[in-house]
Amino acid sequence: MASSKTNRRNLLKVMGMVPAAITLAPLAKIFPSTSKTSPHIIIVVCDAWAAHNTSLYGYPRPTMPNIEKFAKRSTVYNHHYSAGNFTVPGTASLLTGMYPWTHRAINLGGMIKNSLGDNQIFKALYDTHKGIGYAQNVYADQLINQARAYLKTHIPFGAYNLQDGVFYDSPLFNLDAYTAFSSFEDGIINHGKGFDGSVWLGPLARLFRIRNKRIINNAMSEEYYAGLPESLDPFLLSDVVDGLIDTLTNLTEPSVVYFHMFAPHDPYRPYSKHYNGFRDDEYSPNTAPTHPLVSEPNSDHELRISRLNYDAFLASLDQELARLFNYFDASGLKDDSYIFLTSDHGEMFDHGMRGHSDPLLFEPLIHIPLVVSAPGQFERHDVDTPTSSVDVLPTICHITKNEIPDWSEGRLLPTLGGESDPERAVFSFSAPQNSSFGNITQYSISMVYKNNKLIKYNHPKYSKYEFFDLLNDPQEKLDLSDSLPEIGIEMVKELDKLLPSILTMKIPEDGNK
Repeated sequence: MASSKTNRRNLLKVMGMVPAAITLAPLAKIFPSTSKTSPHIIIVVCDAWAAHNTSLYGYPRPTMPNIEKFAKRSTVYNHHYSAGNFTVPGTASLLTGMYPWTHRAINLGGMIKNSLGDNQIFKALYDTHKGIGYAQNVYADQLINQARAYLKTHIPFGAYNLQDGVFYDSPLFNLDAYTAFSSFEDGIINHGKGFDGSVWLGPLARLFRIRNKRIINNAMSEEYYAGLPESLDPFLLSDVVDGLIDTLTNLTEPSVVYFHMFAPHDPYRPYSKHYNGFRDDEYSPNTAPTHPLVSEPNSDHELRISRLNYDAFLASLDQELARLFNYFDASGLKDDSYIFLTSDHGEMFDHGMRGHSDPLLFEPLIHIPLVVSAPGQFERHDVDTPTSSVDVLPTICHITKNEIPDWSEGRLLPTLGGESDPERAVFSFSAPQNSSFGNITQYSISMVYKNNKLIKYNHPKYSKYEFFDLLNDPQEKLDLSDSLPEIGIEMVKELDKLLPSILTMKIPEDGNK
C-alpha cells in the first residue's frame, strides 16, 4: 500500500496536470551493503549554504542544531573555502579538484572545457566505485552530464520536483543537457529573464508553469506559508531527502554518490513552523557599506528580511537532514561510508548585497561548511587550518586507495591523509564576465593566508586590492589596503607572481578547448 506522502505527492501532480517524474517508494527496511571491500563515498551538497549563517560555525541564531549533533561524531573543517562564489565554478571545482582558471567553468551556464569535462570524481573512482549523480540545480546537473560516461546512474534533474521542466529532460536532445537548456530553457523560454526566442512559446510555457505552481502552492499553503521552494519548478524538502534515502537504500556495491540539493538556495521558502522562528530574537548585525561592485544595492531593511528568511530556510533544511542522519545510524551505513556534507558556495546579506550574483569574494560567499564522517567515527575532530573545495577529490581518491589523478590541484584534507599546514594559502576566483575560451581580463581573486585575506578586483569600474584582518575584523568592514601591513605586502607579491599563469588560456596540445 502506498504511503500517505506518496499519495499526497501524486495528488499534487494530478492537480497541476503535469507529467509525473518519479513516485517515491515508501521507505523500506534497509539492507546493508553486500560488499566490505571499499567504503561508500556519499557527498551531500546543499546549494548556497554559508558557514556564516550556520550555528555550528558560531552563528548566533540556532539555525542548524541537527548539524551540530552530527558534527559530534565527525571532522569539522572550520576554515573551508569554495574555489568559486556561485554554482558553476564552485561545483566544477568540487567535482574535478581543479581551480576555476583551469577547468574554465566560469560563466553562468558554462561548462568544464571539453578536454577536461569528464575529469571528475566519477572517473577517478570508476574502477572501484559505482557512480551515482544527481543535481537539483540545473547548472550543476549540466556539469555532471559531462561525466555521464563514468556514471552508472544519473538521476534526472527534475526527479524530485513536483512538475518537470518542459524541455530540459526531453529525449529529443539525446541526453545533451547543455543543448537542451541553452536552446529551449535559457533561449526560447528564458524563464522571464531577458527576451524570449519565441513570440508564443515562452509566454505559454510560463503561464503553464505559473498556473501549476499556484495550484500546488495553494494545496500546500498550511505547511509552506510563504510558498514552496523552487528549482525552476516547486518541490517539497521532504521529497528531496526521501529521494536521497531511497537512493542510498539501494546501494549493493561500493558507490560514490554525489547528491546536490537546491536548498537553501533562493527563493528562501521555509516550513511555516520556522517562518517566524527568528523574527523576535535580538540578533541584528551591523551591515557594512555597499560595495562598488554590487549591481543592485539592497537597503539594510531588505537585507535583514532576506537574512531572516534564509535562516528560517536553513532551520527547515536542518529538520529534514535530521531524518537523513537517523537513517545513516539505523541502516548501519555510517559504519560503511565516508559522508561529506558541504556546499558549492555561500550566501551574503551584507555590503548591500543579497545572494551571490555579484563578483565579490567576502567570507559569507566563499567560506562554506565541510563536515566529514568517517566509518565508525564516534568523536569530533576540528581542523582550524585553511582547506579548499579542490581538496575533496584527491582526498577521496586517497581514502578509497585509488590513484590521485594528475589533473588534481588540491591537497589531502587533514585527518584524512593530509597534515594541517598553517602556512598554506587558499584561493577563490570569479570571472563570469569573461569567455571561457580566451584570456581573462575581468576577474576577482582572493587569497586567504594566516587569518588574513587579500582580494584583487580587476573590473572596469573598480580595480584595486582589498586587504582584511579576518581575526579582528570577521565582517570585513575595514579595508587595510591603503596601509598594508608587512604580511599584506608579501601576499601581494605572491599573488602577482601567480596571476600571469591564471589569466592566460592554456590550449591543450590537441587544440581541444
